[in-house]
Amino acid sequence: MKLQEGVHLHFLPTKQFTTNTIKIRFAAPMKEETVAGRVLVANLLEMANADYPTALDFRRQLALLYGASLSTSVSRRGQVHLVDVTVRFVDERYLPEGVSLAQNILEFLRSTLLRPLAKKGAFDQKVFETEKSNLISYLETEIEDHFYHADLELNKLFFQHSDMRIPRVATKELVARETPETVYQAYKDMLHLDKIDIFFLGEVDQDLIEEHFKSYSWTFRNPKLDFNYHQEFSSITREKIERKEAKQSILELAYHIKTLYNDVNYPAIVIFNSLFGSSSHSKLFCELREKEGLAYTVASSLHIFSGMLRVHAGIDKEQRQKTMKIIRQQLSDMKLGKFTDEDLALTKRLLINDATLAQDRPSTLMEQTYHQSIFGQDFRNYSQWIESVNLVSREDVIAVAKQIKLQAVYFMEGI
Repeated sequence: MKLQEGVHLHFLPTKQFTTNTIKIRFAAPMKEETVAGRVLVANLLEMANADYPTALDFRRQLALLYGASLSTSVSRRGQVHLVDVTVRFVDERYLPEGVSLAQNILEFLRSTLLRPLAKKGAFDQKVFETEKSNLISYLETEIEDHFYHADLELNKLFFQHSDMRIPRVATKELVARETPETVYQAYKDMLHLDKIDIFFLGEVDQDLIEEHFKSYSWTFRNPKLDFNYHQEFSSITREKIERKEAKQSILELAYHIKTLYNDVNYPAIVIFNSLFGSSSHSKLFCELREKEGLAYTVASSLHIFSGMLRVHAGIDKEQRQKTMKIIRQQLSDMKLGKFTDEDLALTKRLLINDATLAQDRPSTLMEQTYHQSIFGQDFRNYSQWIESVNLVSREDVIAVAKQIKLQAVYFMEGI
């Protein structure tokens, strides 16, 4: 349902869950100059607002709403930065007779979205400084995580577009630049310029929800959003080696992939990834960890919206060349079709089982609705996904494997 150009309301009626969920998703181009402000907005919105000006007031009101919860999160899809505000509350079927909770939840949400703790074009200084300090501390802690650091370094090597190298949670340098005024402007831009999708999952009076969100006086917006990022393959493999104090070393490899989320070959590359490195029966796990004992941990991960396949391994520093050789050999074997029909069938069963279990999660149902609104006819619903997985042949897996090419290598040598 369109509330305004660029603002849509989605109903997912169901009695499947004991709680109802409202999610408001803000989407804008991922940019270095805006990401820190958006992350701080997300943090500030879940702490306080003008009607409930302290964290204690905020949490007390949620407790009075029969233990409702409000949280925010940030993520990315390709070159798009997403900020989610999510409210969960008990379905009225499980409350005393005569209790009407939905209206009070909606009013609390209105306070959160439209009445932030701000005045004269700036967020409250004290609350802002607390959240800014908390975010910087969090980012400093993340950098101390060697695998997180390795991921960031690999991104810098792989991505040609500078904005793709920026983490979804920004960097401490970007956060340090922000002020109460700049973050308030980021908040206003989110309300007036972002693509906004509102999801309601559960059972409630739809007219009540519709009338509530129509009253927000939404303005026209039409941002250019690229959910699929693709860059051309470069014949130059970028490499970097660092030394850090650590008990183990980390090897990360980034491969260029051509397949997009809405491509016909998407199910085939998901199956390839499982066979290659993301499952317990994968080639990388069986060869590097189980057979050779070279890796403390090893896995591949498919970043379909970013055009990347990532491989990471925690190893002893002396084993870097041998590990590289085995990874190259396993990818070569996949391109030559050296995997069993039994492993292919097992992978399909596991993927179908995962998809089936995911249907019991509200977050999955809302993501499916979101992707359907973005990709339209190219989106595969649950039954179409099952069918497409079953139709993937050995030749399909080999074909996508042959398109995968090494683009970047990062090695953190533990000393």
